[in-house]
Amino acid sequence: MLKLYENVMSSACHGLFYREGEAVGECLAKLCDGNDDILEHARKILIARGWVEAITFKEKEVNAHGSIEVVKGNGSETCHRLRGLISQLYQKRYRASFRFIEVECGSKGDPDCVFRLGAV
Repeated sequence: MLKLYENVMSSACHGLFYREGEAVGECLAKLCDGNDDILEHARKILIARGWVEAITFKEKEVNAHGSIEVVKGNGSETCHRLRGLISQLYQKRYRASFRFIEVECGSKGDPDCVFRLGAV
């Protein structure tokens, strides 16, 4: 049932999922507030909570492996919540506007989901 929901709703509501991810990212950023490295602390939480199996934050790119949003064989990017969450974490970390674009996705058969900094 979840796969059906994701297949239908992901293409129809990706903007809504992105906004939901931003809200989750804001809450996550508050949990990480006061830590020396908000992104490293967020990485540990995302893995512990099962959002991803692994995630690497770089200056202009984020690589995630085992995203909970991946729907194998979907053929298009599906990690809209994670994209919104990442964008929000970078905004909180660097105190500037950021918007990431998913350029590779496990749903398309890519080994990892890759998010790159895009235009705001």
